[in-house]
Amino acid sequence: MHDNRIDRIRYKLEENKLDAILVSKPENIRYLSGFTGGSDAVLLLSSQNQYIFTDSRYTEQVQRECPGWDLRLEKPPGREELINLSRLYKRIGFESQFVTHYEYMELNKNLIGQLIPLSGLVEELRLIKDEEELDYLRQAAHIGDRVYDEICRIIRAELSEKHIANQIVYYLKEFGCDKESFDTISVSGDNAALPHGHPGDKLIRPGDMLTLDYGGFLKGYASDMTRTIAVAKADQNLKDKYRMVLEAQITGLSMVREGVSCKEIDQTVRNCLKKYALDKYFIHGTGHGVGLEIHEAPRVSFSSSEILRKNMVITIEPGIYISGWGGIRIEDTVIVKDGGCEIITHSDKELLIIDGGIK
Repeated sequence: MHDNRIDRIRYKLEENKLDAILVSKPENIRYLSGFTGGSDAVLLLSSQNQYIFTDSRYTEQVQRECPGWDLRLEKPPGREELINLSRLYKRIGFESQFVTHYEYMELNKNLIGQLIPLSGLVEELRLIKDEEELDYLRQAAHIGDRVYDEICRIIRAELSEKHIANQIVYYLKEFGCDKESFDTISVSGDNAALPHGHPGDKLIRPGDMLTLDYGGFLKGYASDMTRTIAVAKADQNLKDKYRMVLEAQITGLSMVREGVSCKEIDQTVRNCLKKYALDKYFIHGTGHGVGLEIHEAPRVSFSSSEILRKNMVITIEPGIYISGWGGIRIEDTVIVKDGGCEIITHSDKELLIIDGGIK
């Protein structure tokens, strides 16, 4: 698996007339080498050699996770060996967004060759998921569905948003995730008007909408899903708006297939909400890529120029946010296919009214 990725990055080096590349971004290090130690490593990769620089805490870990990589025990601020090896190359690409100014200056003053700033070279390879990646993403999404089943059993009025969020995190880990893929969102009533609201001490009231947006990392790969439910009861206004958002979400899903532009999907979803004069309350993009990061390319938004390709993994998540009232968001994660998509989040999307009155 990693050998194939290394072959592809080497092709990119040749295509960009580079002799080597320094890789600093933790997700890209993991993608190319298998190393899970995060930011405590740097890779130096050329057409012939592949070095991993880290410290002695990770000696055995590198031996287990990174067969075929030449381990050099060195970490910042000392970079003598990295600098010495880098002197062998005339044109060295580096991830300009993930190298500090200090590191750049230290390398630049000591190298004979030229440092070439890069943006998105490894990320471009990561756009298309291989079968192992897709399997991890399906497993992570399945855990999200299990969590939803469990959390719906305990939701009731007079519980706090924070309590529900804490229970979601517990179940994510209990069912196999290593950690949250982002801070869990559990917001109710008028707090649901905050797309990225933080769970607080607010108690859920009968008739409240409750938006749950969460995910977890499994073997480095993220899950992401959102459901909005009603507690104890739902008035007709909530039912009507929910139906409209669900229609927009299903419309977006129906458009996902290889060859379709992300911008077109976003515009169609907005047009669907516009029929009901709700488009002005849709204040973010329709979706985003999911993989080793919870938010990665491609972006499904009005400003995107990207075209969907087979085995990209994206979300479709329209929402409305109305100050003083609340909000509704419905989100699935999907795998792009030739003539459609595979939805990997399977939790029911019809408006769920939990009979959770005050006990």
